[in-house]
This record gives sequence, C-alpha cells and structure tokens, in this order.
Amino acid sequence: MKNIFLFLSFVVFATTVFAQVPQKMNYQAVVRDNSGQPLSNGTNVTVRFMIHNGTMSGPVEYTETVTATTNQFGLINLYIGEKGDLSFVDWSSGAKYLQVEVDPAGGTNYTDMGTSQLLSVPYALFSGNGGGGGGAKGPYGSHRYDRCRPSGPSRYPGPQGIQGQQGFAGAAGPTGAVGAQVLRVLMVPPAH
Repeated sequence: MKNIFLFLSFVVFATTVFAQVPQKMNYQAVVRDNSGQPLSNGTNVTVRFMIHNGTMSGPVEYTETVTATTNQFGLINLYIGEKGDLSFVDWSSGAKYLQVEVDPAGGTNYTDMGTSQLLSVPYALFSGNGGGGGGAKGPYGSHRYDRCRPSGPSRYPGPQGIQGQQGFAGAAGPTGAVGAQVLRVLMVPPAH
C-alpha cells in the first residue's frame, strides 16, 4: 500500500511539473578567438545575458550569467532562463532587446557581442502567463502553483458575481422621416 501511494504521488508530481509552460529560451552561438577561429573543444566560456525594455539601451529587466563548454566546432548551446526566472520579465510592456556578453577565458572580462530585438517566439512566454489575445477570457480554474508564490496581490481575479436584474424598457423614440418613393416599372414582353 505504501509503494502504491508513493508511485501515485510521483505521477501527480510529474504531471504537475511537466504541465507548466517552460520559462526558457534557446541560445546557440559559435565562440571564436581573436583571429576568428572557433575555440577548441572543451573550452569553458562565460556568457552574460541582459534583456532590455523598450530600446537597445533601455532599462535592464533581466540578467543571467552562465558558464558553457564549447564542442568540437566551438559551439555552445544554452537556455536563457535556466539559472534565472524569466517570468519576472513584463513581456506586455513593449519591445525587448537581448544583449549578449562573452568572456572566452571563462572569467568576468566580458566583450559585448551586440544587442538585438527579440521577436515573436519569446512573446509566447507572455501568452503562457495569460496575456495577449483578443477574445474574451474564459473561467479561471485552480492554479496549484499559486500556492507556492510569495504573498501579495493575486494575479488571478476571483469568480464572476451573479448577473443583475434586467432593467425596464425605455420609451419609444420619435417616428423617422418618410423615405424616398421609388417608381417601379414593369416590363412586359410583347406577345407573338
């Protein structure tokens, strides 16, 4: 009985974990040395990501520093949001720009690799939080993960109240003007 309970608890936990919208973005780059050659396999590099709000030099909403190891082609594969929490980025407040800085020696002597606007796909994170869309919002269900969030104003409204009584019909409006008269002509084909 104890084993069955443990198994069922694991299944419920796994279902809850995998049902969440992933708060990560893929990032891939080839890191090169000063002569333009890809770094050798197994080189540790440090990468710092910053997400700016509104413009390329706008306020920083998110910062994350990660260490990656190059493969045989000098390629690194990372997830932005792996070590931080992208859910704190307000995707609804306008354009977002990603700035990438790299230290190929694995330290903190960063070289700015540039800043570019994030387009389309990252905004799905905003959609995953219930924003956007043009249709009417449906009813809210239970949100198990809300119990784990810090206290403060709720992100989800309470249930809708009951509908009030219908009001009385208003008085009839004035009669409109008479429309233009149209003369109809009936064409009869000649008899043979």
